[in-house]
Amino acid sequence: MRISTVEHRVSDLAAAVAFYRDLLGLPVSHDDGSARVTLGSSELWLTPGPATAAAHHLAFDVPAESFDAAVSWLAERVPLLRSADTGEHEIEGPAGWNSRSTYFEGPDGEVLELIARRRVRHRAAPEVFGPGHIASISEVAIAVDDVPAAVAELERRFGLTSFGPSSENFDSVGDEAGLLVLVRTGRAMAPDQVKHSGPLPLAVWLADVGISGEFSPSDTRTVIIG
Repeated sequence: MRISTVEHRVSDLAAAVAFYRDLLGLPVSHDDGSARVTLGSSELWLTPGPATAAAHHLAFDVPAESFDAAVSWLAERVPLLRSADTGEHEIEGPAGWNSRSTYFEGPDGEVLELIARRRVRHRAAPEVFGPGHIASISEVAIAVDDVPAAVAELERRFGLTSFGPSSENFDSVGDEAGLLVLVRTGRAMAPDQVKHSGPLPLAVWLADVGISGEFSPSDTRTVIIG
C-alpha cells in the first residue's frame, strides 16, 4: 500500500508554505487558497483551517543507509524532539518494524517524523542527504474511539491487515510502503508524549490497495479513499 496524498488543515497557510519550502527545501506549489508539498512519490495538501490542540502525525520515508545524514540535515533546520523514555532523539521503532526514527514539530504543531525502514530498499543511498531524498509519506495517524473496530473495518473495506503491534490503544494497517496508524483518541503521542491525538479534518488517498472505495471511521473527521 502507498499513501499517495494526504490533505489536512493548517491555521496559517503562509507559515506552512515557508516551513516546507524555505526551511526544509521541499517543492511547494501554492495559491491563495491551498498549497501542495511534494514528498517523493506522495503529496501533502495544505488547506486553511482553525487552530486545534490535537496534533496531526505524519512520517516521511528516508533511505536506511542515509538515516544518520538525514538526522544531521534535519537538526540543522529544526529542533529534534526527544523520547520521554530515553531522552534520545533517535528512536528504534516498535517490535517487528525494523526501523529508526527522529521526530520534529511541524508549522502547525504537527508531530512529524523521518523514518528509515531497514527492509525497504531505495534506488541509491545519497552521499549527501537533501530534501529530494525523502521518498514518500510513510505513515499517517488517525485518532479513533475504537481501534480494533477501525482496523477490522479497514480490512473489510480495503483488504488491509494489521501490521502491528496491536492493542486497544494502537494498531497499524498496511505494509512498509505505507501505514495508517490507528491510535485511540486522547492518546499521548510519541516521542515526548506532550501532544495528544484527536479527531481532525483529514483526507488520505491510498494507492496499490486493489480495492476502490471511501471510508470514514466513526467519531472522526477523516476520509480514507482507495
